[in-house]
Amino acid sequence: MLKSIPVLVFLTLPFISIAQVAPEIQWQQTYGSSAADGARAIKVTSDGGYIVAGSTAANDGDVSGYHGGTDDAWVLKLDALGAMQWQHAFGGTGTDNATDIYQTSDGGYIVAAATNSIDGDVSANQGSFDAWLIKLDANGNLEWQRTYGGSSSDGASSVVQTEDGGYVFAGSTGSNDGDVTGNHGGADYWVVKLDENGDIEWQKALGGTGYESAEDIQKSSDGGYIISGTSGSSDGDISDPQGGTDMWVVKLNPAGDLEWERSLGGPSIENGWTITQTQDGGYITAGDASGSSFACSNGSSSFYVAKLDSSGETEWQRTCLGGSGNDQAIGVVQTMDGGFAVAGSTGSDDGDVSFNHGMSDAWVVRLDPDGNSLWERTYGGSQTDRFTSILVTSDGGYSLAGFSSSSDGDVTENKGQNDLWVVKLGPDHVGIAQREAQPLFSLSPNPASEVVSIHFEQALPVEVRLKLLDAQGRHLATPHEGNVVATGSDVQFSVAHLPAGMYAVQLISEGGIWTQRFVKE
Repeated sequence: MLKSIPVLVFLTLPFISIAQVAPEIQWQQTYGSSAADGARAIKVTSDGGYIVAGSTAANDGDVSGYHGGTDDAWVLKLDALGAMQWQHAFGGTGTDNATDIYQTSDGGYIVAAATNSIDGDVSANQGSFDAWLIKLDANGNLEWQRTYGGSSSDGASSVVQTEDGGYVFAGSTGSNDGDVTGNHGGADYWVVKLDENGDIEWQKALGGTGYESAEDIQKSSDGGYIISGTSGSSDGDISDPQGGTDMWVVKLNPAGDLEWERSLGGPSIENGWTITQTQDGGYITAGDASGSSFACSNGSSSFYVAKLDSSGETEWQRTCLGGSGNDQAIGVVQTMDGGFAVAGSTGSDDGDVSFNHGMSDAWVVRLDPDGNSLWERTYGGSQTDRFTSILVTSDGGYSLAGFSSSSDGDVTENKGQNDLWVVKLGPDHVGIAQREAQPLFSLSPNPASEVVSIHFEQALPVEVRLKLLDAQGRHLATPHEGNVVATGSDVQFSVAHLPAGMYAVQLISEGGIWTQRFVKE
């Protein structure tokens, strides 16, 4: 446990100023056809590029191999500057939509999707819509695909690879036959564990007699899973409904058994869209909430962000974040300084929204570790633009994906209707300590190739913890834990084993959190 801090420490700590300016666009690209195209997920790949998954509805422009249905699942591989290296459309003559993608340990990819096709790339249909998993090699070629579900409507929203080489996906099911057992009525969360060949190892239906839909699943540090989505039930697995529909967070153990669940929101309509585990072992989840749930005066729906501890207890929540229009958060990531970046869309031009380019803009809001706003910015043009996925990049910036129907403002080109849109933002300088007197610590050399030295500029008669973080905010090591009793003392740690990129050293004490970045060559 950290010790109490003497008053003297507060008097001697330097004043830290924090830049609160939204990052600029470094580059942006639209991809698509003459019809409606869009992205649902973007991930960094092992070569420093990106993999993007979404949908397409035509066979021209950037698209080839479209199967002629309502939509095809569409997967694009981009290089580090957003240039397209390859693309593949997957589906049949029905409706096929990719919702998530994950790079696998063999260098290929696993895609989560929903389909009602029974031809083309789709070998079977259980009835109505099915959850659809697509395994690709490193070049996007189809290795295998499987549909999962029952006679009603089912779908997969999110997928991750597990430590045993298999996969787990989450989505929704309205079935209680075929691959599905234990449905509570209506539609349930559906969580399915697969082996490396796509065979089902176990499946769980979670919910009540109303409507539930799981939107995001992530692995937790204990080997289990954390899920966020929407619940409209007040029975079954839901122990404390708030009314209307709630953001519903579910924690499972590695075997898929329910450990705990939490309903978040108010008496009206809330939806959960994204969740991730935080550096402290808790969780951050984001979505949208109707204004009437929290007595908001600024719109019909707003960004809704909640921070939970490791047991699911609410530490803080941000409500009423937006303006007088419809605002929806769809992606969230933790930043190097322990704060959060939230992405989605806004139809507002007032309240917390400083500017709107047109009908609806993509919107990014930056929060500190306690949920306070640091900056916000809209991106887009005069038509409809939206971000659906966000990630932290190795330079401390962000990459985002979604769709755009604009051809002006921040958007340089439109291929027709909605385009898939990828945006790279520059480094976010929030959290970089900028001293007016003297910093608490410094890093050298920077850039570094073998060893980094942490040099303390003053004695700290308190217990401090130093954490090494990667660009996604993941905890890699703890170089030091304890008091710093002498000015000028050093802590050294090896970085020879780390891939090239941006990293951060975070100093944590009861007096606050200070972050310095360095580059590994």
